[in-house]
Order: sequence, then structure tokens, then C-alpha cells
Amino acid sequence: MIQTDQKKEDMTEVKRTRPLFLELLCIFSFVFFGIISILFLLSVFYSGWITDVVNQYTLKSSYSKAQILIITLGGFILHATAFAGAIQIWNLKKSGYYFFSISTLIAAVYHLIRHNIPVSYTALYIALIILFGLFYRKFR
Repeated sequence: MIQTDQKKEDMTEVKRTRPLFLELLCIFSFVFFGIISILFLLSVFYSGWITDVVNQYTLKSSYSKAQILIITLGGFILHATAFAGAIQIWNLKKSGYYFFSISTLIAAVYHLIRHNIPVSYTALYIALIILFGLFYRKFR
């Protein structure tokens, strides 16, 4: 009787292989990239109105509707891919880390190229890649 209880305790400990900090990172990524993906998807449908607003408030340059549509569609694809990668990371898959890190790295490089985007956003994206990378050995 004592041996079976101990085996059950060992089985419950073995099932939980995802560290708590990794769970918290995944939950943060679900919320962060999920909300941003939804906002980018909505902005794809309202790209004409967004073009008018951007052109009204930017003095140095004007954007066409196609440019705004490409930017918002690209943002949606990158953030949705990062969201899908976070789901795979939740399941401890290495391919999820690759999807997540490549899409987030592309977004971070875009942030560095654009001069009016704060560096803190770029730092957040790079920090997420590094923090998920700390758990790379746990992934299958």
C-alpha cells in the first residue's frame, strides 16, 4: 500500500515538467501577442481610415492605403506566428521556439529600423526570446 502511494506521487511529479516561470512567460505571451494580433487584424479591415489619420498627423511623409495595409498585414502575420509559437512552447516543442524567435526577431528588427518606435518595445521582444531560450533544453 505504501509503495503504490509513493508511485502515484512520483507519477504526478513526472507529469509536471514545465517550470512555473515558463508557464508565466507563456501566459504573458498569449495575452500580449493575442491582443496585438487581434488589433492588427482589425486594423487590416480599417486600413483606409488609418491611412487618413496617419497622413493627417504626419507632416514629413504621406502613406498610401497599400503601404498601411502591408504594414498592418505584416504585423498581424508576425504576431500571430509568435502567438502560435507560444502555444507550441506551452507544449514544450522546439519548433515553437523557432517560430516564436524568428517572428519576434523580425518584429524587433523592424522596430529598430523605424525611428519613431521606442527602444523599450524592441528590448521586450528580445528579452522574450532570451527568456524562452533559457528553457530550450526542456523542449522536445
